[in-house]
Amino acid sequence: MKYYLAIDIGATSGRGMLGHIENNEIILEEVYRFDNYLIKRENSLFWDIAKIYKSIIEMLKKCKEIGKIPVSLGIDTFGVDYALLDEQDELVRDIHSYRDSRTIKSKLDFEKHMSINELYLKTGVYPQLFNTLYQLYDDKEKGLLEKTKTIMFLPCYLGYLLTGVKYNELSIASTSGLINKDTFDYDNDILNLLGLQKENFANFKNNGELVGFLKKSVEEVVGYNLKVINIISHDTGTGVYGSKVKLNELFLSSGTWSLLGVLRENYDSRITCYEQGFTNELNGVGKVRFLQNIVGMFLINTLNNECEKLPITEVVERAKLGSNYKEIFDASLPNFLSTNSMKDEIIKYFKDRNIIPPQNLNELYFCIYNSLAHCYKKTIDNIENLTNQKYEKIIIFGGGSKNKFLNSLTEELTNKKVVVGPSEGSSIGNIMCQLLND
Repeated sequence: MKYYLAIDIGATSGRGMLGHIENNEIILEEVYRFDNYLIKRENSLFWDIAKIYKSIIEMLKKCKEIGKIPVSLGIDTFGVDYALLDEQDELVRDIHSYRDSRTIKSKLDFEKHMSINELYLKTGVYPQLFNTLYQLYDDKEKGLLEKTKTIMFLPCYLGYLLTGVKYNELSIASTSGLINKDTFDYDNDILNLLGLQKENFANFKNNGELVGFLKKSVEEVVGYNLKVINIISHDTGTGVYGSKVKLNELFLSSGTWSLLGVLRENYDSRITCYEQGFTNELNGVGKVRFLQNIVGMFLINTLNNECEKLPITEVVERAKLGSNYKEIFDASLPNFLSTNSMKDEIIKYFKDRNIIPPQNLNELYFCIYNSLAHCYKKTIDNIENLTNQKYEKIIIFGGGSKNKFLNSLTEELTNKKVVVGPSEGSSIGNIMCQLLND
């Protein structure tokens, strides 16, 4: 039997999922899971790349241990973060997390050279604080790009560590704010402002294309070799692909983030789309995710970890007890992205507006779920207005799709039929991309 390994690295955890084909379906088995956390150093946030890489090696070793050696693997991660390599192919600096606040200043400084409107018309990407563009501008201001020879997005860098082959993938690059929507390549005007050239970025490989095989040093450690395949390497993209979302269908990738949008054929970079918070991301050839980024399960998980550390089933039951609280907050605001206390941040939101805040944790839990559902409704209303189309259903996939309580709130408020897709949509999509090379 053939096995395929999907390596899915999320913002709070990573896992290795083995898949095989049975009756024309992909059957998944989790072989390894690890916590992914940020390292705080000198008021900056970094990913623990050494731990992530070690965990990938442990996944590969585990596959051999259980006698299910995969023929190939693919790696997907969250978007925008990247590695800078010098002439000796060593990291110029540790890999920053998109949650780092360093881009607040760099975004303002970049906008002195190119307006948000011009940038959006070029790229179709909403100017989020965490975009690669603003991260790179900070690197430029600190002189780090002068030492940089090669730039790779995070999943591709992890693939490079395994194979020694440098490459990039277009769908994850399209989240960066660097890709021109008409040429599907790096925008020269933007690169000039960064002091970069296209040659600074590792070449693109196609989805389903062979990256290479494990380096000899890696093969010796794990005890076998396999193919590394370039997949749709942004986890939202693999989720959309794995959930078989069709063109002009609404989808919600429900996890740490809530990515709510519709799959379309073309970019829509009208300023009205920017004004309503929408971004455009490639999802393979001829498909664009037109969506809004909403802070998702990060809200509830952060509050729970801060206060009680309950199983999520108990959090839901507590939320039901707090349903008498009807006020909501805007879950799309960036101040909920990174905070020392989610409880304090939510309470501050209401107090700043002279609204009585939730009085206990039950009300706080319900407030989060209710606010998310209202945010989904507002976003869908905006999508329908912008696309001049009505949608009958919304496909929800990812870990949050298992939350029946939030799904019911969403169905009730949006008046859309909720279709629950696979909770492991990213892993399924990852393997589907690998099968393109089979």
